[in-house]
This record gives sequence, structure tokens and C-alpha cells, in this order.
Amino acid sequence: MKAHTFLSTAWLAAVLGTGCASPEAIRPVEQRLTPATHQLAGEVTASLSVHVRTKGAPADDPRTARPLSTHHFRQLVETLSEPDADFFSDNFISNETSYLQITDALGEHVSQGGVYLGVGPEQNFTYIALTKPSRAYIVDVRRDNMVHHLLFKAAFDTARSRSEFLTLLTGRPYDDQTPRPADGSIDQVLAHAERLPATQESYEQVHRKLLSRIEGVYGFELDATDSRSLQRSHRAFFSDGLDIRFKLRDQAIRKYPSLRELLTASDPRGRQQGFLATEDAFRFVQRMQRENRIIPLVGDFAGDRAMPGLAAHLAEERLTVSSFYVSNVEQYLMGDGVWWKWRRNIAALPTDDRSVFIRAYLDQGNPHPEQMSGHRTTTTLQRIADFNQRKRPYASMLALATDHMLALR
Repeated sequence: MKAHTFLSTAWLAAVLGTGCASPEAIRPVEQRLTPATHQLAGEVTASLSVHVRTKGAPADDPRTARPLSTHHFRQLVETLSEPDADFFSDNFISNETSYLQITDALGEHVSQGGVYLGVGPEQNFTYIALTKPSRAYIVDVRRDNMVHHLLFKAAFDTARSRSEFLTLLTGRPYDDQTPRPADGSIDQVLAHAERLPATQESYEQVHRKLLSRIEGVYGFELDATDSRSLQRSHRAFFSDGLDIRFKLRDQAIRKYPSLRELLTASDPRGRQQGFLATEDAFRFVQRMQRENRIIPLVGDFAGDRAMPGLAAHLAEERLTVSSFYVSNVEQYLMGDGVWWKWRRNIAALPTDDRSVFIRAYLDQGNPHPEQMSGHRTTTTLQRIADFNQRKRPYASMLALATDHMLALR
């Protein structure tokens, strides 16, 4: 896939205006830019600029938000992304069993129609269904995740039903002779998706169909590496089906939840609220996918290109971030000496006083006060404004995950 880059004067303003105390941040900008970046700074990305709003606007109604063309979608993916980095796990699915812990809090604290930012695989679709943004960007340091989301998109765009979405994802034949449960429970949907067995022939047929959509309809030119990544991702779902799990590359004793368990999970009030649990949730996400409003990017949260470029792009389009699902990524940023860059990148995002972080805390010996019985993860909300206003660094991930925590019930 061809790599592109984006930089604007808004990016420079974002970097210079954050007040970060790093010596690197206060050096003159011309000293911080490489020759290649100097060249980028002088380029005007007209393909993005044509979509800039000419006057201020409130958050879009998610039901009437403007679709993006496939050309614009592809340009955003390619232009805003940066080179990827390696990671120690294959994140084909989430491992956060507590992801529905905040369903009530999201409804209370998050405004619909803004911009959703996220990281990782399928759990984003549930948060998108719950928060109903006008647009979503999934930013992950792994290029594999961006390719993985193209697979998700192709399956969403092609599927006629929730169960067919799952058959496309797992490479199974779809039973279109048996009436599908249009308004059925998630258990009925899973049962319908598994009516016919997966075969090598069915996998190859489905993979060709989805690959044809990614390359032929969306216009992505997958190179050999991206093609292998797409195939590896799809084959993992074909091999394990709905029992696929998050896996560390090194063998681990801990058993993580399966996709089946995550899709059938309930919130604290016993409601199944995942993105496939109801027809309405699925159709909302599907509409966003079909209108090219879920954009996967390759980007480091503490990087110098993708996140600043995204902030500049959102500011130019006068879009406001309503929620940012960061999982537990900050745990790694704390130990890498790049925390100040993360703070810089967050300060550059267009937010308001209702914008929130959706954060996952992983119990590694220090349980969270809101941790639910039987869960190793805790999912919390924090206002981004409270994060930006804090002057002192956090002593630990637990300190971060409990600071100015919004009530979950």
C-alpha cells in the first residue's frame, strides 16, 4: 500500500501551543523538522482541504452526517497514517471483559454526533454504536490493525445481516435458506452464523470476495506485506471461528475471552449491548462503514506525525472529539519516556468540556476500586479537560485510571 504523509500549519500550531515542558518541544520548530518534514510542511493537501467547513458548526447529527467518498476515505487512511511499529501480541480481538461496564455512563456523559477516536479491533464498534458519532478514527501503532479494519469494513459493507457478517469474518458459507433472526438475540445470531461448517473452499471464496472489495471498490493497492497481513488475520478467524481469542506471541498461561464470550457479554445491569447484540446497533455501525465514516489509521499515540496530523485535520474540518477510547495504551507510554508527547498530542485535539477518555485498567496486582467480580480489567471514563489541566505526572497507571473518574452508575 502506498504511504503518504500530511502536515499543515495547524500541526505546527498544535505542537507549539501545548506548553509541554520537554526541551525538544521548546526548540525552534525549524530545528525540529527534518529536511523531509520541511518539504512536507510546504505541501498543501488539497484533497483534504476541499472538505473543510467554511463556518463553525455544532456536532453533526449522526443520522444525517455526510458520507465520505471511497476516494476521500482512502486518502485519509493513506495520508494521515505513519510507519508502523511491532507489538508483542496479535490483537485480532479484544481481551477486555469489562468493556460494557460504562454503558450507562456513556449515555450520560458523551454527546452524540462528535468524533470518536479509538484503538484496537472490534470493541470500537460497540463504543461507536453506544456513542453514535458522526465520524470515527481508529489509531493504532500496528499497521496490521489498519489492514484488519479493512477486513472488518469489507465484511460490514457486504453483509445482509448480523449473522452473514460473522460468516464473512470467519470464512463460512452463509445459510440464506433458513430464515435469519432479523430482530433475534445475539445467541440466535451466533447459532445462525454457525449453521453451515467452514471449509477451505468457503474460506477462499469469501476471502477473494472481501479482497476484491478492498482493492477494487476502495482502491487500496495492497503490497505483499499487507496482503499477507490480511490473509493471516482472516485465516485466524477461519481457523478458530467464534472461539478466536487474543493471543500473546509468546506462550502465556492466562486464557483470554473468546469472541463468542465478548459478543454475548452483558453490562452491569444484565443487558447485552455489544455491536451485534441488536439489529439497531449493527445497522448503525454498518451505515457508518458503508458511508466510509470509520477510518483506520496507523499511528503512535505519542508520535510526531499521525496524531498531530489528525488533530490538524479535525480542526480544519471543525470537528470535535467526543470520546477517545485509549484502552491501556498509556501504561506503555508511561514507561517509554514519551509521556510529554502524548500530552502534547491530546492538547492539540479539538475537544470540549464533555469530551471523555474511555480507559481500560489492567489489574496486575493492584486492583481498581471499580473492578467488577470476575474481571481482570476495569473500564472507566475521565474528562479530557481534567487530563489536560493536570500539571503533575501520574505516579502509576492506577493513579491515572482513578483520577477525576466519572461515576459509572
